Amino acid sequence: MGMDRLENHNSVLVVIDVQNDFCSPDGLMAKAGKDVSRAVGMIPRLQAVIAGAHAAGIPAVFVRTTHSDGTTSEPWRYRSGKKETAPNCVTGSWGAEFFSISPGTDDYVATKHRYSALTSPEFQEVLARLERSSLLFCGVATNICVETTLRDAVCADYFATLIEDCSAAYSERLHIAALENIRESFGLITNAETVLERWHTLTGLGA
Repeated sequence: MGMDRLENHNSVLVVIDVQNDFCSPDGLMAKAGKDVSRAVGMIPRLQAVIAGAHAAGIPAVFVRTTHSDGTTSEPWRYRSGKKETAPNCVTGSWGAEFFSISPGTDDYVATKHRYSALTSPEFQEVLARLERSSLLFCGVATNICVETTLRDAVCADYFATLIEDCSAAYSERLHIAALENIRESFGLITNAETVLERWHTLTGLGA
């Protein structure tokens, strides 16, 4: 992959929707019958990448979803053809809290109400302030919010890279399909080991 996308002066780590309702065995998705084991399993790698970004001086943006009556339109409520009866990540709820990760004091947090983080004015403001062109994506779900944000980032003229083993879907089939789609048309695919090795080289850490 193009190593320039991992340069610590030009990249941003974007962590999407790693929240209790989406990832925890006690969250709403698990209670609805979704398999969250992949989300749980990728957490140690994600934690290592977040720590690596901090060590390399790379900004990290933690994106979270929240929903409330004020942010839920009729088209959104009926987006799948049937009325949504139990919204996830309700504002202020345990389900909306981050799962097994915590933003550091120098990290950024942006809230969104739709699949794409590019619909969030907070997220757009952070990117404008950072003035970096390479976005490194991870989080859940690979085929929904992660892929949608990555596509929108490409359309907004950012270089987009997915850290695939720090991302998870609710089935391996959906995860792989998203990887194939991204690889074909939207961005590059890498993994945690490659990212961390490159950051170690750039900073002289772990040498």
